[in-house]
Amino acid sequence: MDASRLSSKIIYAHMSKSKFSLDWVVNNYHDKIGFYDADNEAIISNIKEPIEFSKQLYQKGEKMILVDKSTFGHLGVQSIVIEKNGVASFINNLQEKILLSLLLIYLLLAVVGYFLAKLFIKPIQTKRIQLDNFIKDSTHELNTPITALLLSIDSPMLQSPKNLERIRLSAKRIATIHQDLSYLMLDTQTIEPKEQKVLLLNSIIKEELIYLTLLAEKKKITLSVEYQSEIYFKIDKESFVRLIHNLITNAIKYNHINGTIKIIVNNNTITIQDSGIGIPKEHQAEIYERFYRATNQVGGFGLGLNIVHKVCTAYDIGIDFKSKVNEGTTFTLSF
Repeated sequence: MDASRLSSKIIYAHMSKSKFSLDWVVNNYHDKIGFYDADNEAIISNIKEPIEFSKQLYQKGEKMILVDKSTFGHLGVQSIVIEKNGVASFINNLQEKILLSLLLIYLLLAVVGYFLAKLFIKPIQTKRIQLDNFIKDSTHELNTPITALLLSIDSPMLQSPKNLERIRLSAKRIATIHQDLSYLMLDTQTIEPKEQKVLLLNSIIKEELIYLTLLAEKKKITLSVEYQSEIYFKIDKESFVRLIHNLITNAIKYNHINGTIKIIVNNNTITIQDSGIGIPKEHQAEIYERFYRATNQVGGFGLGLNIVHKVCTAYDIGIDFKSKVNEGTTFTLSF
C-alpha cells in the first residue's frame, strides 16, 4: 500500500466519517511508516530518524525517505512518511541471493559430478577386478599341471604307465591353456576366419574326446556321444577345436561328481547337455564377455565362452543355450 492510496483512504474516512485505524497501518505495513500533524509532530510512527519535511524524497544512509502531504490535514494527518531500504540494501540482498544460488548450483553439480564419476569409473573398476581375477586364476590354473609335471619328473618310477599318463595330461592341460590365450589374447578383438576347408566335424569331435573323456573320468562324469548324422562344414580346424573343446571342458568343469554329459550330433546341429550347476538367470546375458565368470566355485579364466562366441560370430554358426541352476546347461550349435 503506497502513500497516495493511504492518503485517499484517510480523506475518504474523514469525509464519510468512517473508522480508519492509523495504529493498524503502522503495525502491519511492510516498511517503516509514520503519520505526522501540521506541526510535524508524530501522531503515530515507527520511524526513529528525524524527518526532513521540506523534501519530498531523499536518501539518508542506506534508506530512502518519502514525504507525502496529499492528505491536507484530514484526520489530523498532514504528512505521511515512508522509510524504505535504499539501492545499496537492495544490491546487498541481491548479492546474498546470487551467492546462495551459486552455492546451491555448486552443491548440485558436485552431487551430479560424484554420481557421474562413479558411473563412468564403474566399468573401469569392473575390468580391473576382472583382470586381477584373471591373473590370480591363471596362476592357479597353471600351478596344478606344472606341479604335477615336476612331481612326475622327480618320481623314481618315471617310466611307469601311470606316471607317463600324468605327464601327458599335465602337458596337454598347459598346451590347452596356451592355445586358448594365444588364440584370443594375441589375436584381434574379433577372430578373423583363417584358412578354411570343408571338414567332417564328427571326426574332430572323436579326436578331442580321447583327451576330454579322461578329464571326465577323473571327475567320475559319464560322457556319452550319439552320432546320428554327419556334419560337413567349411571352417579351419583350430577354430572348431577351440569351439568344441571349450564347450565340453566347461560341461566337465561345472558339473557335479558322478554327473552326466550327453553330446548329440544330428541334422547339422551339435548339442552338449550337462547335469551341472547351471547358470543363474541374472548372469546369462553376460556369459560371453571376456574374463566374465558367473561363479567362483571352480577355476578358470573367463575366456572359454568368449572364444566360443567369437568363433561362432566369425563363421556364422548359430549358438543357443538353456540353463537352470542345479539342473544343468544345454548348448546347441547350428551349422
